[in-house]
Amino acid sequence: MILLQPNDYYKVTDILNKVEFNNYFAKSVVQQRVTGKIYVDNTENPTVFYIYHPYGMSLLLGDYTNADFIEDFRSYCLNTNRTRDKADWLQVYPFEWNTIIENIAGSITDIIEKYERINFKINVDKYNVFRKTIDLRQLDIIPTNAEIFESMPGSVVPRFFWDNANDFLQKSKGFTLIIDNQVVSTAFASFLIDDILEIGIQTVEGQFGKGYSALTCCKLIDYCVEHNLEPIWSCKSDNIGSVKLAQKLGFEIVRTGTYYKINF
Repeated sequence: MILLQPNDYYKVTDILNKVEFNNYFAKSVVQQRVTGKIYVDNTENPTVFYIYHPYGMSLLLGDYTNADFIEDFRSYCLNTNRTRDKADWLQVYPFEWNTIIENIAGSITDIIEKYERINFKINVDKYNVFRKTIDLRQLDIIPTNAEIFESMPGSVVPRFFWDNANDFLQKSKGFTLIIDNQVVSTAFASFLIDDILEIGIQTVEGQFGKGYSALTCCKLIDYCVEHNLEPIWSCKSDNIGSVKLAQKLGFEIVRTGTYYKINF
């Protein structure tokens, strides 16, 4: 695995565009909207690519017959050289990579765990039906600012998806619900590529189950509608809260696929 320099990131574009599942985290790295890493089999004419987003999401794609790269990737999974310091959430393309990853997992079952990821697409008509039941006019929902970017607690918050507050404010969008002068919930663009906005949502601990996530998401979806952006959603299939919230907001399942958690 050889680190590709940013001025060569364009070399992954053609094959990346063939990926049908949500891959906007990978595109955000390739388009250098966030500082990630891309590893390849060789820098001159790469045929295998491993794209790593700083949130911990990654995409392995390309030639699944490259034995040398497969061996390097096995070492990466085992963390032989201590290059990883947190879990890696991996998707692969094409499908044949799944067999290879599962063969690696067969000998290190405590390292690689298999999950299912769901991709959603919004049904605007369903959203509009739900939206009519919501009145945001009396709520204190503000654009997510630099202070909130830096201080918002949780695991799905803007600072884990964008390099810094300035980049977030220039390249993304978010809204935050304030109650009694306290941040309660933030919905934001975890990835914003072309006219596609993938929603990230975080409600603070102690405020779950009160409908705040739906309210904040409505504000962001309204923004998408007003600015001709398409909001999308994705999550693990066992994240029941996220699945239910997506469906409440009018999102429909369009694809499910395998992905892996590589522990460290």
